[in-house]
Amino acid sequence: MTGSRLQTLIKDKDVAFITVKNRDYIRVSQIERIIKKNARNYRMLTSEKRNPVIRTIDILRKIKKLNGIDADVVILGFLPQLIWKSVQSKAEGDSDTSCMCLKDEPLYIADFFISLFDTIVLDRKYISNRSPVAKALKKLDERVLREAGFIITDTKADADFFSDNFEISRDKFEALYLEADRKIYHTTDFFDNDKERHNFPKTKVLYFGTGLPLQGTDVVMEAFLKLSAGKDFYCTYVGSTKRISKSLLKNAAESDNIRIIDWLNQEELSKEIGKSDVCLAGHFNPDIDKADRTIPGKALIYEAMGKTMILGDTKANHEIFKEDSKHFFVKRGDADALARSVADICEINGQKT
Repeated sequence: MTGSRLQTLIKDKDVAFITVKNRDYIRVSQIERIIKKNARNYRMLTSEKRNPVIRTIDILRKIKKLNGIDADVVILGFLPQLIWKSVQSKAEGDSDTSCMCLKDEPLYIADFFISLFDTIVLDRKYISNRSPVAKALKKLDERVLREAGFIITDTKADADFFSDNFEISRDKFEALYLEADRKIYHTTDFFDNDKERHNFPKTKVLYFGTGLPLQGTDVVMEAFLKLSAGKDFYCTYVGSTKRISKSLLKNAAESDNIRIIDWLNQEELSKEIGKSDVCLAGHFNPDIDKADRTIPGKALIYEAMGKTMILGDTKANHEIFKEDSKHFFVKRGDADALARSVADICEINGQKT
């Protein structure tokens, strides 16, 4: 884990952590652990609503009810763009309260985990780059990046991107890599008994994801179909299939060697991962620049569980992973290369192929 500057900035300080996300979300939990370990005192404000729109409205209501924010450091997380102005108003005193809580303005730290412009316009392509809405989203991003005293991103590649595209000093940024929850994802034996471990002749290959465009889930399913054509691989796909074509899904449904599971809770997912031989991490989409700048959270989960994984050959992945007997890289968008890599890994490891 990196983040030494973050730790220094909050050391023995009173910290307020306000985030547009649920408390048990992996990024929120990670930052809370760092704050709890280093700060003198801290207060946390989250929303436990499931819908993102309702969650944003809920957290804004909670902020409005605050009688100021008395803290040396204010950390705004996940989507700080949506609450930046409201938090500043409460932290520095406004007309809605007679409490001028601070003599000095607090240090604002932005966890720039998600860029509205990058995600909505460049990644998911919901709207045109030239539209008024796109320009408004970019301004929301820019305000946070310019006004924050310190900015956290999840990779160095993302920090470089935001620094270059918004003309913000690179010195304001630091990468804080995600960490898996090791209470759930660990190296414990997930097989119920030795018979279960040795009684399955096929190599188990696993992928899970939410179906975001940058993940390249269509590439994953194409690779699965190539592997399933023989008798030696059993492929499990967990998550959304909304980005996968109907023809690929139809062929997958007809295969005895492909299993698709819509959703698993974290404990169930950890068990599936634990029983797999090879895990696919990604990102595999070749056309979205963000895929080159972000490390898939699943890769960090696989790492915590000691699993052999295949990663997309990206700038971000190379920041923390090196090619070795547990980590393999493939060209994004190449289903043939992905399937060959699985077969090669099994041959290297002496598994049946």
